[in-house]
Amino acid sequence: MGFTTLATAAVTAVKALPDALQAYSFNKQAKTLNKIAAEQESLANTQAARMENTAVANQQRAARNAAAQMGAARADAAASNLMSEGSAHVRETDLATRLQDEITLNANAALDEATRTRQQGRLNAWNTRHAAAQAKMSSVGAGLSAAGNLFSGIAGQLKE
Repeated sequence: MGFTTLATAAVTAVKALPDALQAYSFNKQAKTLNKIAAEQESLANTQAARMENTAVANQQRAARNAAAQMGAARADAAASNLMSEGSAHVRETDLATRLQDEITLNANAALDEATRTRQQGRLNAWNTRHAAAQAKMSSVGAGLSAAGNLFSGIAGQLKE
């Protein structure tokens, strides 16, 4: 009788082992996916911050270039005697407006790209966290299956 009980216990444990290993695997997968999600979000934030810094630097460089272009336009106007005709101010205003619009447009486009990068990183991280939650739920299901196999084996033993 003792041998049968021991053999049944061993068979019950062997039946529950795959489910227990699967539960462990799913749990480990969930932890890994959560780490990946955190890294995805961190990477996206870092990339977006670098893009924003680049946008600011480009905007500053463009402003310096615009100032140089404005100086060259003033020099051209003075050399061609437009200053005395009154249209130099209009040309200068038009050039300044066009340059400022171009600088603003380029800066906004770069900042929008940084925002999209940050949002995509958040979305990717959310999707990865969702996969981690699914793995965690699978882990719980496999754990419950292992427990069910153990209990059914014990119940079978108790019947005998």
